[in-house]
Parts: sequence; structure tokens; C-alpha cells
Amino acid sequence: MRIIAIVMTFCLLGIVQPAQSDELNNEKKATIKELLQITGANEIGELFGNAFVNQMIMVLKKEKPDIDPKAFDIIRDEIGKFMHEEFIEKESMLPYIYPVYHKYLTLDEMKGLIDFYKTPLGKKAISVMPQMTREGMMAGQEWGKAIAPKLQAKIRKRLKEEGVEIKK
Repeated sequence: MRIIAIVMTFCLLGIVQPAQSDELNNEKKATIKELLQITGANEIGELFGNAFVNQMIMVLKKEKPDIDPKAFDIIRDEIGKFMHEEFIEKESMLPYIYPVYHKYLTLDEMKGLIDFYKTPLGKKAISVMPQMTREGMMAGQEWGKAIAPKLQAKIRKRLKEEGVEIKK
């Protein structure tokens, strides 16, 4: 009887273990890659590149206002090419992304998301997500500006109560 119980335990563990163990194998990597492609996440690298270029150009203009405007064209062109090559052609960011998706999503969950994103509602969600994100960030900035005076007043009051001075 005891041997049967041990055998049953090992059988159950054998059945349960694969369900709990979701390895970062080639199938899961391919699924992550498909999910990135279907959601348009692959284009984020190029967006980051553009944001980086704009920020770099702003800093350069401040530091060296007399810089030849052609330099900005060269910088924009080189960074754009580099980001496209690294992010899209070489997919050099994937090894950094795989563990993140692996940590939070199982293979079945990612397959479910892919199925969802292929539906009309999923396609709509993907198409409006960039605008919603941008507008949400803008709304957050407006909200921050609206509450900033109240927060500053609370901080000043608390600092005064605690006897802490901040010199300008």
C-alpha cells in the first residue's frame, strides 16, 4: 500500500511539474517575439531613438548654439539608422526582453493575448494604444501641475513645523 502511495505521489508530481515549470525555451521565445510583433512593440526602439535624438539635439543647441545645423541632420540620421539596425534588423534587444515577458506571462497567457490581439477588439486596442498612452501622459502632466501648489504648500508647512529650512 505504501509503495502505491509513493508511486501515485511521483505520478502526480510528474503531471503537476510541467504545468508549473514554464521554461524560457525556443517556443516561448518565438511566442514572445510574435507578441511583440503583433502589438507593434518592435517599433518602440525607433520611437526611443527619435526621442533620444530630440533630447540630444536640445542639449546640443543649448550648449553650443552656434553649431552647424547640418550636425543635427547627421546625428538624427545616424541614430535612426543605428536604432533600426540594432532593434529591427539584428533584434539585439530581444535577449533583454525575453526574461521580462517570461517573468510575468506564461506561454499560454501569451498565446491567449496573441489570439485576442487578432480579434477586431484587439486590433483596435493596439491601434489606439499609442494615442491613449500619449494623451494619458499629457493628462498626468496637467494633473501634476494642478496639484503641485497644494503639495508644495503641505511640504512647506510640514518643514516649518519640523523646523527644517531649505535655502534657495
